[in-house]
Amino acid sequence: MKKIKSAIILTIALFSLTTVFAQEKTILRGRVIDKNDKSTIIGANVVEYDKDNRVINGTITNVSGDFVLTMKDPANVVRVSVIGYKPQDIKVEPNKSIMVELVSDDVAIGEVKVVAEARSAGGLTNIADRDKAGASVKIDLMDMQDAGITSAADALKGKISGLDIISASGDPGSGSQLVIRGLSSMGNNQPLIVIDGVPQFKIERGSIDLTSADSEDISNLINIALQDIKSIEVLKDAASTAIYGSRGADGVLLIETHKGRMGKVQFDYQYKNNYSIQPPAIPMLTGDEYIMLQLEEWHNARGVFNIAPEIAYDRDYIDFYNYSANTDWLKEITQNGTSHDHYFSVSGGGEKTRYFTSFGYLNEGGTTINTGYSRFSTRINLDYFLSRNLLFQVKFNYTSSLTERNVELQGSYWRPRNIREMAYIKSPNMSIWEYDAYGNLTGEYFTPIRSYQGDGITYFNPVAVANLGRRDEDFSKLENTFMLQYRVNDWITLRETISFQYAGTKEKRFLPYNAIGADWLNWQINKAEEGNNLNQSIQTETQLAFGSPFKNSKHEISGAFTWVTDQSGYEWMNIQSNKIPSTDIQDPAVDAAINWIGTGSGENRLVSGLSNINYKYADKYMFQTILRADAHSSFGSNNRWGLFYGLSLGWRFTNEKWLDGIPWLGESMFRASYGVSGRQPGDVYARFALYESTSTGAYILDPAVAPTRLQLNNLRWETIASWNIGAEFSLFKDRLYLEGDIYEKVTTDLLFEDYNIPLTSGYNQLKYLNGGEMTNNGWELMADFKAFRNENWLVSLNLNVSQNINSFSKLPENFNTERSTSIGNGQYPLRVVEGEPIGSFFGFRYLGVYPSDEDVVARDAEGNTLYDSEGNVIPMRYTDSYIFKGGDPIYQDINYDGKIDINDVVYIGDSNPSFIGGFGSNVKYKNWDFSMSFHYRLGFDIINGIALQTQAMNNRDNQSKAVLNRWRVQGQQEEGLLPRAYMNHPANNLGSDRYVEKGDYLRLNNIKIGYMLSNEMCRKLGVRKANIALSARKLYTWTGYTGQDPEIGQNASNPFWIGVDNARTPPPKIITFSIGVGF
Repeated sequence: MKKIKSAIILTIALFSLTTVFAQEKTILRGRVIDKNDKSTIIGANVVEYDKDNRVINGTITNVSGDFVLTMKDPANVVRVSVIGYKPQDIKVEPNKSIMVELVSDDVAIGEVKVVAEARSAGGLTNIADRDKAGASVKIDLMDMQDAGITSAADALKGKISGLDIISASGDPGSGSQLVIRGLSSMGNNQPLIVIDGVPQFKIERGSIDLTSADSEDISNLINIALQDIKSIEVLKDAASTAIYGSRGADGVLLIETHKGRMGKVQFDYQYKNNYSIQPPAIPMLTGDEYIMLQLEEWHNARGVFNIAPEIAYDRDYIDFYNYSANTDWLKEITQNGTSHDHYFSVSGGGEKTRYFTSFGYLNEGGTTINTGYSRFSTRINLDYFLSRNLLFQVKFNYTSSLTERNVELQGSYWRPRNIREMAYIKSPNMSIWEYDAYGNLTGEYFTPIRSYQGDGITYFNPVAVANLGRRDEDFSKLENTFMLQYRVNDWITLRETISFQYAGTKEKRFLPYNAIGADWLNWQINKAEEGNNLNQSIQTETQLAFGSPFKNSKHEISGAFTWVTDQSGYEWMNIQSNKIPSTDIQDPAVDAAINWIGTGSGENRLVSGLSNINYKYADKYMFQTILRADAHSSFGSNNRWGLFYGLSLGWRFTNEKWLDGIPWLGESMFRASYGVSGRQPGDVYARFALYESTSTGAYILDPAVAPTRLQLNNLRWETIASWNIGAEFSLFKDRLYLEGDIYEKVTTDLLFEDYNIPLTSGYNQLKYLNGGEMTNNGWELMADFKAFRNENWLVSLNLNVSQNINSFSKLPENFNTERSTSIGNGQYPLRVVEGEPIGSFFGFRYLGVYPSDEDVVARDAEGNTLYDSEGNVIPMRYTDSYIFKGGDPIYQDINYDGKIDINDVVYIGDSNPSFIGGFGSNVKYKNWDFSMSFHYRLGFDIINGIALQTQAMNNRDNQSKAVLNRWRVQGQQEEGLLPRAYMNHPANNLGSDRYVEKGDYLRLNNIKIGYMLSNEMCRKLGVRKANIALSARKLYTWTGYTGQDPEIGQNASNPFWIGVDNARTPPPKIITFSIGVGF
């Protein structure tokens, strides 16, 4: 609260600095239009200058091209300007409305320059966007702010070629995975986020459960209000990202927030109300269908058997009422969600001071019961000109959020199992609530210690865990940036910046005894966990920037010399206890049985020196270089420094005289770049040897201390080298814009974490190993077409598509390519093959179902039946233990030896998309606007983990309705027939391409219709502007995937990782109503 009060006090102080106008005011009103087609011009600058050419006041034109300027002196000059038009000085006619007609000027576009005193969103370069020869794309988010989008990641989906964005989950507060131009490392692969020139640190977590950490908990995109963002620029190639050294190895997102503007104070408020609906779930068996399936499984396995009382439908059974339900568990944990988003901002300024302040509050309810996300944010941007040459800038940002999730319990293969996954497989004949022997509800959840399915923890009641369990994460982040800039002369500027970042996370979990089925001796009874994480960073930047000293010359040169320091650290503490004496306490620090306590801390240091030089000749030839040296504390003295560089060349060929006179060809250019960047280990102490206490070698009761990790004195930087060739074309008087790139990105000295080594060394792992090579090749295409434009109409279309091909081009020497050779039911062997992409799937090839016992025969490559030495037909076997029967699955015998085993495992797919992109349209008619956008991912595979679990028919789990089409009698042959039901069958559910599905999809990401009230209506209402909008997100998805949602991400931190759909919450359909008003 103290921070919030300080922010309010500072805001009031900012208002007091606003320019005080004279009592006698001159009001200038008018409209700015295009002289050629008479269309209104939005966003034109209307500025008052005094006789000394100093800026006195200013405003911009609104959506109708209108402006109102309060002048200090009617004798001053008023200038109207906007990029793409010749500036015009206008004659002041007090209290009269004027019409300003601007003349289009292609040359005017070419004359936009960024001089030494200007600064891009990145803060380290001073290149005009039109002169950049690297691969980068910048988009304006203004048109998206009244849509039902709450995060920058969602706003970018399908908008930028080469940028792949995957939502971690449909639950509120879940982040996204962002990958630029494919996976290129065994590390995090998330791009660097830079907000207003300040790189955002990656949040280190001493996690209670790292497997459940969000993909984007380090990316800061969910913790910034979308309305604060003015634009986002994506840097793709190494020549562009080299300016950020090792931190920019995975690409860079430059976020520019709104700043103060010259003019009288303006107040803006926006409200959004969202309504979320989860897509239809996979149909599951009812309680009656489930019992019939279980009886058939037992019958096929044993013939005659004793029926368990839970599935016998015996009214004399004491728990009859608890096991005679038809519970739709998925329906019971699903709800419709609502959210509210409030945003308020204040902006303005005069000759000395310009300010922008915002406050936002977001409250989202999830489509899974007891999930939600709330966030409060405030931002202050202040520019104060101490003198004509001295600028002081302050940026303050505070964010506080609370994420409510469901508790996860231990599932199969030691993987956490969420309540949605349990809802799929939980016995539907079980009741949610407990009944007594007479059929009366007891008011308690039904959580038996053991049921027909198994123990009450492995097969928990998902409704009870969702409603009684607790898993809350409190997050807060504070950032302060101070910048002092001194303009030495017209072409030299000195700048000093210091930034402080602080982020704290507290995660609390509690699992009460009445949410699970277990006795008081179990370690999960009344289990409480708490994790506290503190991250902090101090960054400094000292820069000498220079513009071109040449006046009225064809030669232009600019650049900067910069020194950067970054010191960041983290601390964490986790504690877990059980058997807490009361469910009302929920604190692991009380008098209880402590399971474990862990603490840790770490510190990073980075120092960098860099220079960038930009040269342009005759507005036609561009030459840009970047050289940066980084020293990082993760490395030893042998390899502490890394040298990174970038070289870019551009040719604006349309400025050549021999191309004059081509009316349909606008400003266009060719560009090429090459650069090298690097990456350091994720573990801050990776190079150090590790000593740990151990019971092995203990003396009496004292534990021994032994080395468990080797010291790595020669650990090297991972290196990423890339080249890029691109072109940009503006055609038909700027109606059609095309941009294309081809590239290659090669990563060498890959950092493999926890690399297994022979035990004869005395150790089992190296923390990191440098080795191997990964390659990404691809191309990108973007197009923007203004199909129609006049005074009332604007119709535009946009499209982007990209392809990236990833492969392990070289593996480290003696690399163990097999992580797992398990081929049992529900398991896929894990391996890496040189030449194949990361995330490749390996398994058996599924060919269908044996119609009868007579069809179970081994065959050679020509399809001939195989016989043994005595002339008997050789049947197909699973390994050496089981002979297949009619109704069993058919797997391809790759080596024709008559048995299915590890030798028949082959490549069956991978999770890397072949094509990604998006397209959309925008239509504006007078005060109405309509837009729609799509995004797509094509050419990738998914292992449908839910189908694997719910079509097994070899255990006691509930199954999907797909199993109703299963084999039942000898000779049965039908299209799509599933194998027979058989309890504990050893091979009817092997990891195969039976569950590998094409994940291709096209999604209607957003559709919106909005209306801006006319100026006349606003005047009647006493407001500056007002608008309303109705929008829908993720309204429909076209896909052949049979799971709930095909948006499954990638994970390069584990080379053996495979893309499995494990019942994450699917993204909901969201309907949004928004209203905005300005004063």
